[in-house]
Amino acid sequence: MNKNILLAGMTGMVGAMLMFLGDMLLYFTTEPITSFEEEIIGIMGGVGTPRLIMGGLLGPLSAFLYIVGFMQCYWAIKPAHKRAARVVFALLSLGVIYGGAFHTHFTPLGMLSALGHHNAVAELEAFAVLNFYGMFFPSLLGYAVLGYLMVAGKTDYPRWMVLFSPLIVFWLSGLMQDLPQPFKIIIAGGWSNLTFLIFFALSTYVLRRAATRLPSGVTRET
Repeated sequence: MNKNILLAGMTGMVGAMLMFLGDMLLYFTTEPITSFEEEIIGIMGGVGTPRLIMGGLLGPLSAFLYIVGFMQCYWAIKPAHKRAARVVFALLSLGVIYGGAFHTHFTPLGMLSALGHHNAVAELEAFAVLNFYGMFFPSLLGYAVLGYLMVAGKTDYPRWMVLFSPLIVFWLSGLMQDLPQPFKIIIAGGWSNLTFLIFFALSTYVLRRAATRLPSGVTRET
């Protein structure tokens, strides 16, 4: 079980790093930025096509690796709460699948922006937002349930772990908006994936410690 925890955690961390790399390929710039949300399409319009393609392709692969990482959340919920474990895992997996799909839309958005097809950009952006909602709501619900179980002491996570849940840490991105460039685009622009990198690293640490404290001959059900 300890090896499974480590493998899942490392896989999730690789997924977070690859998704972060994909973000940087799509829109990294050293130019000054006033409003990231308003300027991102224009930034991607100035990125070369190979970068846009490579950045977009990393989305689905990273999403798959995230799902493997989310097995830690399933294992962390005590065997007495198997149904809740399945619900959390399903919600987080569904959310990141839509997240990978949302990520891939940045490639054609950048290409259309470079060509000056502003009407097409607006239509594709509207469709991308639907994928964003498909990512946001299941993930929000999944982390809300996981956070409740953490606080209630119904997981193998210590209660303080809820403070490092993506549900909490993600909202700290607003504090990164005043960073100077290029730190703003690196940290604020990639914060969602840096959040998961932190979570998977801590999750691996605390679950492996919990596994080593099990009585001799007892194994955690997988």
